[in-house]
Amino acid sequence: MQERLILVTKKLPLFMKLNTYCNDHGWMVYNTTDPEEALDFINHRHVAGIIYDLDTASPEVTLSLIKKIRESFNKPILTLTAKKDFEYEMKLFGLHVDDYIVEPYEYEEIIVRMQQCLWGRTIQTSQQPPELIDQEVDVDDSLIAEYLAPEKHSSHPHHHHNHLQLDDLLLDIDHYRVLKNNEDLGLTPKEFKLLYFLVKNRGQVISREQLLRGVWNYNDDLGTSRIVDIHISHLRDKIEPDPHHPKYIKTVRGFGYTFEGHELKIVKDNK
Repeated sequence: MQERLILVTKKLPLFMKLNTYCNDHGWMVYNTTDPEEALDFINHRHVAGIIYDLDTASPEVTLSLIKKIRESFNKPILTLTAKKDFEYEMKLFGLHVDDYIVEPYEYEEIIVRMQQCLWGRTIQTSQQPPELIDQEVDVDDSLIAEYLAPEKHSSHPHHHHNHLQLDDLLLDIDHYRVLKNNEDLGLTPKEFKLLYFLVKNRGQVISREQLLRGVWNYNDDLGTSRIVDIHISHLRDKIEPDPHHPKYIKTVRGFGYTFEGHELKIVKDNK
């Protein structure tokens, strides 16, 4: 099971630097500028911990949100702040945040503190520490499982077919193909695996190195990241309404790509 960190911040430099550091050390980071989206995310996805920039929202909104999060989320919450506020800090600890980190701080320090919190929880529960990034990507039902409520999971998954619908695109998970208006777009197996990886990690900025590890299963030690750009270009030509102005696969200059698919939903075929 692939685990992720959530970073809640409106500061792009903070996100880029922390995300780059995390990627270099094998961590996957999902960034949101909307605190409420973090609550929705942990209710539907598997999350290892939360890094929360206190400048993102007012203390009132933040305290209310963390109280809601703590009703169902017992994993680490680290807060970052530009200026120490003792009263605010005590209220946050009263809601069981794990750490209150004041600038200036090193990005390595944040990750070490997160790792320490995770380690403490694994000692208490006698469980193995979570794998924070799954570099091997198989096309299976794991993505479907993240969208379906536990009580809806079937013990006989092959009794029906599961697809993902995004606008007029239909991702046929069973047959590794993408349809548009019932027409097969002719994705190659590698293009489908690339799209699946992006969809699975939608909303996150994915580096070329991560794509090489996740889709091609090798590191960029031979200057092979160009192959990612070529496949992205071919994929855009097939799925984007306007490949020159992508709607789904967006470029994050100097870093990699992100997939935007807010209307993604499950479609069941009970044939």
